[in-house]
Amino acid sequence: MKRSTKITNQSIESAGLPKDPKHAIAEYIWNGFDAKATQIELFIDSNELGYINRISIQDNGEGIPLETLSSSFGNFLDSIKKNSLKRSSYTRGKKGKGRFSFSLFATRAIWNTVFQKDEYFSNYRIQIDRESKEQYDISESSPVGHKNTGTQVTLEGVFGLNATVFESDDFNNFLAQEFGWFLYLNKERDYAIRVNGKLLVYDHLIQETDQLSWTGYSPDRDTSYHFTINYIRWNQQIGDRYYYYFLNSNKKEIAKVLSSFNNNAINFHHSVYVESTFFDHFEQQDILLSTEDNLFSGKAKQVIYRNLLAELRDLLDRKQKKYVLEHAVAVKLTDLERKGLLPAYNNSEKDKKRKNLLLALVQELYIVDPRIFFGIKTDLIRTYLGFIDLLLQSEKSTEILPIIEQALPLTEKEKNRIKQIVTLAASPENASSEPKK
Repeated sequence: MKRSTKITNQSIESAGLPKDPKHAIAEYIWNGFDAKATQIELFIDSNELGYINRISIQDNGEGIPLETLSSSFGNFLDSIKKNSLKRSSYTRGKKGKGRFSFSLFATRAIWNTVFQKDEYFSNYRIQIDRESKEQYDISESSPVGHKNTGTQVTLEGVFGLNATVFESDDFNNFLAQEFGWFLYLNKERDYAIRVNGKLLVYDHLIQETDQLSWTGYSPDRDTSYHFTINYIRWNQQIGDRYYYYFLNSNKKEIAKVLSSFNNNAINFHHSVYVESTFFDHFEQQDILLSTEDNLFSGKAKQVIYRNLLAELRDLLDRKQKKYVLEHAVAVKLTDLERKGLLPAYNNSEKDKKRKNLLLALVQELYIVDPRIFFGIKTDLIRTYLGFIDLLLQSEKSTEILPIIEQALPLTEKEKNRIKQIVTLAASPENASSEPKK
């Protein structure tokens, strides 16, 4: 039976569908997780020459209930998913775009789905053709004997692709980047993706981990909650922004909050997973999203929650400074020199000392705030560095610290490090010394 949608073929094409087959496949995998699947199987059916007969993505989710079909497949850019909580990792729907992703490289997509209504399990088939995406064909629903819901999407008439695309390390690394953070989030709940039977791994993306415990107390200290905090620094960009993920004692995420380190521009890729019974009394649909304090009712819990966020921010502040000191600052200093943004120096001992002092000060400023040069035109950076260099050579060099304090909040340790540098600049006889690490 053919049904028409409230869309046109042209409107779909102009809506920004994925341009890369990897991203198209990712859309179908996310659709499976959106349907509360825990296991996703990707199969590439090909011959020895790499010709692809078909691609299928199978999940063990809830299936597609027949009564919701007109809302899900009948609408476009108005998917029912958009009404789901936006601060949940379990709903990644792109307003219905995902189901049309096949049109990039296949002539048709077929969904075989099993769903449950009351105590009965039924299945039916949906088909969309590339040349007439404004229509979808559905079969009659029929009962099934087993009690396993799920959906298998089969993409047929594959063109312009060779099986080697999906057998490559590049493809597996893409999937790891896209889904690794989510699989880690649900690692205690046995979430997994398999490609032609092989388990997708993401451990190689984890650069640094740390686990710590924290206890939050109410103002009267009559109430306390224990929190287990897992920090991860990834060595590559991941498929989500940088969040604090809050998990209850069943290891399920109930909310996520941006970490406030999303605009650092230094490749500080991180995720923080926080587990506690503190989150047990809240379901996703009960969480108010207008402000963070509204996540929890009652003054005691709000105080604990605010203190938790302060603790998490302090953790990431320390981790970012450590990362900048050990990795990013060396890259930045090299980049400034490579681009010719430093003042001109000759090979004299005096100029070498000038250069070392400038680089030492820039290093300290960059550690305090890595965004210090972000979004600034190169000509302005060159000018700023030139003025700092001149100021370091002048009798006013000791006034650099008060100027910096007006722009950047400094800890006592940071003040002392900068003070040491400007003191060296003011004492030519000591200028050959390197600032202590």
